Amino acid sequence: MVRKANCDEPTRGLTLSSFSAALLGLPKLLKEEDVQAEYPSDTDDEYVTEKGFQPSLPGEFTKISNALALFRASRILSKVLDQIYPAAAAHDLSLQSLASLENELSEWLEKLPSHLKLTFRQEKPSTDVTGSRSAILVSRNRRL
Repeated sequence: MVRKANCDEPTRGLTLSSFSAALLGLPKLLKEEDVQAEYPSDTDDEYVTEKGFQPSLPGEFTKISNALALFRASRILSKVLDQIYPAAAAHDLSLQSLASLENELSEWLEKLPSHLKLTFRQEKPSTDVTGSRSAILVSRNRRL
């Protein structure tokens, strides 16, 4: 059992476990219910003071935003692995659970910051993207 923490260590472990399981076709090492950690704050270090968090400048994206998006995607992947590819040989899969997972993934994609979105034109990445950090966050239907 992972103890409650306010850091990203357990979240990174769940992320690695989920993506490794999906890639290798093996069971996950960590279950989501074993990880009781909050996401790190979406604030860069220079905006953390003794009095708390200062807001980022308008239109400025934090350095941790891509990691937070990846952590959230891995939670969805974890649910996909649990519901669609469980370790048990026999399981029931409903259209309702598939629709729920699709809705969660669509909501994640809608909330994704613009600098992490990769747009496609004619099945190829857009050429007008420069300096985007979206390579691993390609689109909801490319990998999942």
